[in-house]
Amino acid sequence: MKQIESRNNPIIKRALKAINNPNSENLIVVEGHKLLGEAIKSGAKPEMIFVVDEKDELVTIKTIHFDNITYKISKGLMHELSTVQTPGNIIAFLTPCPTLSLEDIVKEAEMLVVLDRLQDPGNIGTIIRTSEALGVSAIILLNGCCNSNNHKVIRAAMGSSFRLPVIPNVDVKNLFNLLNKNNYMTICADMNGTNIVNYKFAEKSALFMGQEGQGLSAYIIANCRSRIAIPMCGQVESLNVATSTAICLYEWSRSRIP
Repeated sequence: MKQIESRNNPIIKRALKAINNPNSENLIVVEGHKLLGEAIKSGAKPEMIFVVDEKDELVTIKTIHFDNITYKISKGLMHELSTVQTPGNIIAFLTPCPTLSLEDIVKEAEMLVVLDRLQDPGNIGTIIRTSEALGVSAIILLNGCCNSNNHKVIRAAMGSSFRLPVIPNVDVKNLFNLLNKNNYMTICADMNGTNIVNYKFAEKSALFMGQEGQGLSAYIIANCRSRIAIPMCGQVESLNVATSTAICLYEWSRSRIP
């Protein structure tokens, strides 16, 4: 295991660039033993691994096959690389595994969650994790969404983003053409829609959830074939998008129970 002591080392500079400008390096950043293990199992390829204590038993297990790209660094450098206030003992930069084709996923899926221009990485990560838990087939991110490889998305998803297909940068018009061709019921939330408790989900459904501040685009609302509403009490007019998605998916999941 090599040791790096200077912030000016080209390898450290590449890592910092990947954090500050994710699109420049196309690398995902994971911190901690568990997330690194999930990333490797998904097919992601480690490019750089940094550790503080090479004698840590879990570090040895995770890096045994990657000694040539594993570097020991100081706690100070780990703080610079880390995306959390209290860094752990290991951080890795990986090339993500290739995504499945949208066409193949649409052919086989039962429920798709489509996100329209969501910008909060915490919301996206939470939705990914909830979707895996409730049996969703895949997440589709329309153009304008936060980068799915954002380290905050990965951290909020807590490993689910490595197990559930996430398709980024999808054109909404092409998606509707594909969904209609494959006989999907396209669903959006609307306060005048059918009460979700009484809603009958189709065998193949696509649930559209909108941007945190503005909601769904006019194009999506006009082209969805069905609308659902979450009943609310008091003076509450809307819910956080991750919360709304969880409620909708729970009702869908519940409806599948014989």
